[in-house]
Amino acid sequence: MVAVFVMFMGLTIFAMFTGTVSAFMVERLRVEDRQVDCEQLSNHVVICGWSSKGRIIIAELRASAQAATTPIVVIASPRVDEVDRERNVFWLEDDFTRVAALEKAGIQTASTCIVLSDTSAGRNEQDADARTILAALTVEKLNPAVYTCAELLNETYASHLQMGKVNDYVVSSEYGANLLAQAAMSRGLLGVYGELLTYRHGNEMQRVHVSDQWAGRTFQEMLGEVKRSHDAILVAVVDSAGVLKVNPPEHTFAAGEEVIVITRDELNFRSGRNGRNGRK
Repeated sequence: MVAVFVMFMGLTIFAMFTGTVSAFMVERLRVEDRQVDCEQLSNHVVICGWSSKGRIIIAELRASAQAATTPIVVIASPRVDEVDRERNVFWLEDDFTRVAALEKAGIQTASTCIVLSDTSAGRNEQDADARTILAALTVEKLNPAVYTCAELLNETYASHLQMGKVNDYVVSSEYGANLLAQAAMSRGLLGVYGELLTYRHGNEMQRVHVSDQWAGRTFQEMLGEVKRSHDAILVAVVDSAGVLKVNPPEHTFAAGEEVIVITRDELNFRSGRNGRNGRK
């Protein structure tokens, strides 16, 4: 009887040991499988920091035709398992303000960098914005060609990003307040913004290169033609100097310019064809 008991206990302990080791190895293999040598990546997206906005950003990138399969590297701590399971999303558990972390994420070969406000560990707005500015300026220094978008909590510090030639920034609280004011004054307008600001359904905003055949023609002329031939609406022009002009009826197009359009489809005005690729 004692021998049977000892044998039973031995088998139980062995099973527990085997299960523990197996679970450890499975988790180890899962984490290693999600690791990537970022030096092998190119034209990828780097997200610095993490918040609830990060999930929305990844969902929007995956819904867009341009970034549906683009590799994404997230630099933040601690790791978020839910995101870690996303396809082609890689998590680098580190401080995104460190040069070594940015280099490990392959910032030198990335096409886009998004810096989110980091209010973790009890950081206040000033500290969070300081980290955002430090990271964004470091990114621009390491790779001037990368397109950097940063989130600020306070408009006061935007001048630092502008002087550092950071491409774009968003003051999230200010945009939220503006939308609320618009909603109060123009009922139903938020539904329009809600559709235009997502790639996941309906119409969206796109920035598209114009055809050389547009040269010499005015914005007013092209409004009707673009609607007839592409079922799209011209909204703005980015001229050859990079200046954005919203609804400029007298603007005359030149080669190399771009337009902002509202459309349901991926547009290509240079294709020589209709240039519409239905996808929604």
